[in-house]
Amino acid sequence: MKKYKVIIWGLGNVGRSALIHTQTKKSLDLVAVYDVDPKKVGKDAGEAIGIEKVGVIVTDNREAVLNADADVVLYYAPQMYDGAGFEQPHMGKNCDEICEILSHKHNVITSACIYYSKVQAPEIYDKIDKTAKANGVTYVQQGIFPGLYTPYLPIILAMGSRNTKSVKVYGGEPDELNTAPWAALLAFGKKPDEIDKAMVDAFHTRFLCDYGGSVKVIADKLGLEYDEYEQNYESIMSDRDYDTKNPMFGVVKKGTIGAHRLNMVVKKNGEEIVGFHFVHKASRNILPEIGLDFKVEIEGENKIVANVEGFLPEYCDVFLTSAAPNVNLIPGLVAAEPGYKDAIEVAVIQLPE
Repeated sequence: MKKYKVIIWGLGNVGRSALIHTQTKKSLDLVAVYDVDPKKVGKDAGEAIGIEKVGVIVTDNREAVLNADADVVLYYAPQMYDGAGFEQPHMGKNCDEICEILSHKHNVITSACIYYSKVQAPEIYDKIDKTAKANGVTYVQQGIFPGLYTPYLPIILAMGSRNTKSVKVYGGEPDELNTAPWAALLAFGKKPDEIDKAMVDAFHTRFLCDYGGSVKVIADKLGLEYDEYEQNYESIMSDRDYDTKNPMFGVVKKGTIGAHRLNMVVKKNGEEIVGFHFVHKASRNILPEIGLDFKVEIEGENKIVANVEGFLPEYCDVFLTSAAPNVNLIPGLVAAEPGYKDAIEVAVIQLPE
């Protein structure tokens, strides 16, 4: 059995889920955990996240972690946006940090939204690609969206069709258990006129921009031509008072924001070619007419409809779908050719044992 030495860079929500995952796999050897939170530094990594000890102490000694003997870094630092605009999130500081890790000859995989940069942010792509190739290692982004659910899964499903004309992807997330800092941007329980422009802009960046580029990936990988990209969202008011039990949202009152419907689409002559339509709801228990179903529809000579269950169940770790695609791709990542790779280009040679 081949073993892989793993570093976790950032022990937040996704890092916690990844750490738990590594402990279930005999082929994964956790060698270092990096974080700067003084409440975690100096503690056993398991103890720091509320599980049994794992034998690795959380450290803020950057150089020690960079110079550790490891095959892969699971990179979960906070996303640091700079001049994002409304189409592509730019994260230059994250890019610099990733390149620093690559320069120490560690492969890197992340759920952060640094993806499809060859098209959307060429300067970031060039920097990461050149650094990775110079050091004989590989960089890949793979979360859930962008990542496994979109664009990866629709591209694979479209292999069952011929003369594909359109791909439409639907999904939704109940956020009553979501305590990630970015969830505050959803502004559940507020009225639209209570939200300032800076928060609206941040919402565009964190959700529409983060999610939206995946429709371009699907179109480009499937050879579907488009001449327009469009992104928009609709805030939907709650139909009832509901206590989310989430300290970030509290009681969502009737007539305040209870959900958002996000639409990210590429079009040809005004017709939708690839679309990602996603809902964030404050709770499963409000606005029942707004579904959270995961579904992929592919139109071609044959029509493929795939309904996917279990990605975001209410009874388990809500960050599993960000962490698991990273951890499970480790063998393929380590075996891949050096450089900046899209996840669809990395062979799933096996899952960690």
